[in-house]
Amino acid sequence: MGKTERTGKGNGNTDKRNTDKRNANKRDADKRNTDKRDADKRNMDKNNTDKRDMSGHLSVRNTIGRNGGTRTEGSGRWMWTAAFVLLLVVQILLMIYYGSKKTGFHEDEYYSFYSTNRTAGLYEPDREWVDRDSFRNEFVVLPGEGFRYGLVATVQSWDVHPPFFYFILHTACSLFPGVFSKWMGIGVNLVAFALNFGLLSWLAYMVTGRNKWLAFVTAAVHGFNPVIISGVMFIRMYEWLTVFVLLCACLHVRAVMRKNTKFRSFLLPLMAVNYLGFLTQYYYIIFLFFMAAGFCLWNLLPCAGKRKLKKEENKEANKEANKEKEKNKEMEKEKGYVLRKELLRNRIRECVKYGCACGVSLALAVISYPASLSHIFRGYRGTGAVSEFLDAANTGERLVFFAGLMNEYLFDGYFWLWFLLIALLGGAVFLKLRMGKRREDSAASSGLYSPAGEKRMPERKEEGPAVFFILLFAVCGYFFTVAKTALLLYETSNRYQLPVYGIIMLLVITAVYGLWKKLAGFYCGENVLRMKRLSAAGGAVLLFLFLIGDVDEIISGKIIFLYEEEKEDVAYAREHAKMPVIVLYNDATPYHVWWRSQELMEYDRLYFVSEGNKEQITDEVICGSNKVIVYAADYDTQEESLNMILGSNPELTGYRLISQKSLWSVYEFD
Repeated sequence: MGKTERTGKGNGNTDKRNTDKRNANKRDADKRNTDKRDADKRNMDKNNTDKRDMSGHLSVRNTIGRNGGTRTEGSGRWMWTAAFVLLLVVQILLMIYYGSKKTGFHEDEYYSFYSTNRTAGLYEPDREWVDRDSFRNEFVVLPGEGFRYGLVATVQSWDVHPPFFYFILHTACSLFPGVFSKWMGIGVNLVAFALNFGLLSWLAYMVTGRNKWLAFVTAAVHGFNPVIISGVMFIRMYEWLTVFVLLCACLHVRAVMRKNTKFRSFLLPLMAVNYLGFLTQYYYIIFLFFMAAGFCLWNLLPCAGKRKLKKEENKEANKEANKEKEKNKEMEKEKGYVLRKELLRNRIRECVKYGCACGVSLALAVISYPASLSHIFRGYRGTGAVSEFLDAANTGERLVFFAGLMNEYLFDGYFWLWFLLIALLGGAVFLKLRMGKRREDSAASSGLYSPAGEKRMPERKEEGPAVFFILLFAVCGYFFTVAKTALLLYETSNRYQLPVYGIIMLLVITAVYGLWKKLAGFYCGENVLRMKRLSAAGGAVLLFLFLIGDVDEIISGKIIFLYEEEKEDVAYAREHAKMPVIVLYNDATPYHVWWRSQELMEYDRLYFVSEGNKEQITDEVICGSNKVIVYAADYDTQEESLNMILGSNPELTGYRLISQKSLWSVYEFD
């Protein structure tokens, strides 16, 4: 009986202990759940704070305003979209205003129209009349002759340029047959500028860590810059070259940020861009070469992080690595070596695929336009560029020339101050990191060493620095190569570096803002509000300083390719349209007649005379006029030819100079 009682008593104690244990477990579970919810909430708040801080503005969530209304993420996107669209519209209106002020043309702009729309081809006869329509028809698309892309490509093959830009210009001119107008060329360039605006904004958005404010600042200071406006005014292929340079940069940056080099999302679009970029301007190859070199270097460096092993293989490798680590650390090291070796092989395979895709796209472009090989390797520009590039003696002079152009026209003479500011901010950040870092925490957080002191492959958590330096490498390579090979033509040589000017501005803005924000973070600590205020202030100051520079350049008259001084020359030609006109051309460079085409189109007809022909003029109209206008090429025999005209017509007693421009002088005989 006593035994039974003891057993019952023991069961009671056991039930009590079980109940206490269950209650304790329940309390522990409740506490863990509560802690987990609190931790999740803190992490969510931190992520939202980091996201707001990174993007430079408050992330737009579904919140209830004081008036009971809602503010949605969609409305925030619409606000930014509206801001960018408004900025683009303002910039285009500004360019239309300066387009209206454009009066004359650069000689290469005349060639753009002529080589795009020619009918029979310009020729310069000797002692013959050419009527206005015959001369003018070589610069316009005649009714029934539109959309002749085969002829456009053939004409370009005779020179040294690929045809894609001329296809676009020919399309615009074909829509308005019989019309010669600057607005066709400017309109084509405005379309390219709008594309460049979107591409540069997208590129800035990615490079700056999805910072819409910095993307807006970059687009603003770029579009209002006089050298960019000048590029739109210049009716050549450089605005469209900029489109494909920026597309190339955007595709590479997106691939790095997403770690995605798949064929459909990266290689196929890149092949299309390479094809069209090559057929727009051969300088595209230079940018592609350096961008590809930087991209492959990033892809092969160990610090590029773990890459794309297939998911199943990656999981299996991790499991095997964990098992081996538990059994033997030496086996783990060996396994890590094997994985790194396999990883390197995969990266090399990716680079080979990338190189093949680029090679195929360029080969297709050459097949489409075989004359390109002759242009590059045997044409006068190609052989001249190679000769200049191999001449080491001119390196310093050429770099100083193009750096001076960039400094004066892109940065209003303050590029070196921006460079100095970047150096000072960078030095301050470096010293602060050097003084405040803790070796053990820094090593563990950077991933260079495990807690046990074992060295392992570093993993990049952010690709922002990578894309910055890839772009910097590509821009520097392009700038150096073009500086070594391009023509030295004073301020008009800005066109050769125009495709990378936007990226250069983006890199400067990103460097200054990023270093400023890093330095401000040291002093703000955990004070997020103060950090946001300092970051916003830095962005506002950047925008203000760059825009002040843009305004100063505009006031200083640094928008080129307007040729407003030709307004009087055109008015003079229009006023004397019925007068007999002699065109004295240099028979060594007869194509220079194009350089005064706009004025010559105003006259009813033109009498062409070669300066190499010393015989007197016998034409009845010229010999019987008491007033003659002469356009004389600046040549050694010019004065002798002018005296020959005086001797041909006894009614003429002298002449006076009316104007001079581009190796031509205009005289009035009476």
